[in-house]
Amino acid sequence: MLLCLGISTLFGNIEGVVVPLTDLNILPKKWPQEALTGVTCAVAFIISLLFAQHSGIYWVTLFDNFAGSVPLLTIGFFEMIAVVYIYGIDRFNEDLEFMVGHKPSIFWQVTWRFISPLIVLVILVSYLVTRVQEELTYLVWDPNSEEFPSLASVPYPSWINVIIFLLAGVPSLAVPVYALCRLVFICCRNK
Repeated sequence: MLLCLGISTLFGNIEGVVVPLTDLNILPKKWPQEALTGVTCAVAFIISLLFAQHSGIYWVTLFDNFAGSVPLLTIGFFEMIAVVYIYGIDRFNEDLEFMVGHKPSIFWQVTWRFISPLIVLVILVSYLVTRVQEELTYLVWDPNSEEFPSLASVPYPSWINVIIFLLAGVPSLAVPVYALCRLVFICCRNK
């Protein structure tokens, strides 16, 4: 049963990668769907070998600590700003009224305009401040411990900051960089 659950989950995950890459013309549409899926699975397999090495727990810990938190908060914040202030909350309310049949209450208006962006921004800033102030460490098995098996906290090497920037910074910068490029494109087109 778990095998079937895992395989069925992978169908959705692979389609979630292949379809956008095909729609954005990164992968050629002429290729058969099976070939695109096979190439995507092969690339994912090669990347996953990083986690199966002797240093696998090191990389899993690194990805666990840095690949999800900052990018998700940053992208969520910019999505809220884009929907509320760029797309427009009034247009968004009209869309909701068309779909649901009634406009959202004043509670949702205030929450979407002020409370949610403020809360996400406070969480993001406080997370970044606490992460910058603490020493970056990870847990490893300590074979010399008298209470073996036990974990010891070991600091990351200094070069890991580049990897952390790639894991957390690049996805976080994708949304504002795209917005800036789009703004420049629109300004240049209107001249």
